[in-house]
Amino acid sequence: MDVEALIKAAVVGDPDAANQLLIEHHDRMRAIVLKHSAAWLRLHHPVEDMVQEAQVAVFRGLGTFELRDPVVPNFEAWLTLLTRRTVALFVRRARRSLQRLESDINEDGRSPSSVQRQKERYERLSTAVASLSDQDREVIVLHYFRKMTLSDIADELGQTRSAVNARLMRARPKLREWLGSTSMNLSTS
Repeated sequence: MDVEALIKAAVVGDPDAANQLLIEHHDRMRAIVLKHSAAWLRLHHPVEDMVQEAQVAVFRGLGTFELRDPVVPNFEAWLTLLTRRTVALFVRRARRSLQRLESDINEDGRSPSSVQRQKERYERLSTAVASLSDQDREVIVLHYFRKMTLSDIADELGQTRSAVNARLMRARPKLREWLGSTSMNLSTS
């Protein structure tokens, strides 16, 4: 079945056509995610997670897609829009997680006074997290970026809750130390 026929069948509710359509466009969606996501975002959210969420958005929205000529270019533009919106959603989620982590790391809890300073803080924080050992980064990412509870992390890693908490307690000072050595305290700059 050609792409236009797949689009038409998917729009009217054929789940097999929809699945085939998503398979056909996987590489295109992956390229869009790579183009529109920064390295710091991909550090915390794998590209395939973003592609999968974009595919879910496309699948759910197929019934609302308006069939107009030329069908294929219109569909691809729509698919691009939904994929870019998904990346933007991941950016917002990551920023909220970084803000939460930042307030845990900085005892005074001050936030940057401008958007540019905030962006610089996110990038520095992301680099700091990347500088951690694999074990320390694992608990930081699971807790702050994947929003898992200590109990959930313990279950996933096969450790006790207290062991996970101890790993977090060890990782936070390392981040504080690294951030302090890179002038993270923007209130003095």
